[in-house]
Amino acid sequence: MKKKTLLMLGAAAAAGVYGAVTGKGPFNRIRFKEQHERISNYMETHYPKAIYTPVEATENGYVTVIKRLGMNDIILYITIDGEGNYIFTESPVVQS
Repeated sequence: MKKKTLLMLGAAAAAGVYGAVTGKGPFNRIRFKEQHERISNYMETHYPKAIYTPVEATENGYVTVIKRLGMNDIILYITIDGEGNYIFTESPVVQS
């Protein structure tokens, strides 16, 4: 193989590993599997026709944004208490 081809393959592999480690793109559901399951259940109950953005880890838990058609978005904060219970807190996204 040529040096350029090897370099391109190496860069692609590094990007894939970085995505897997940080939970970006298709790896988000793998890295945050349990959180996605809990959020999906919450969404079915509270916002059955809405979608949510990829889950992100924060200092105190996790966060995602609920997107509703024709309505303001909602930031959904997820924390886990000492007994392993998921606590959901909503905050409206203020449009400027």
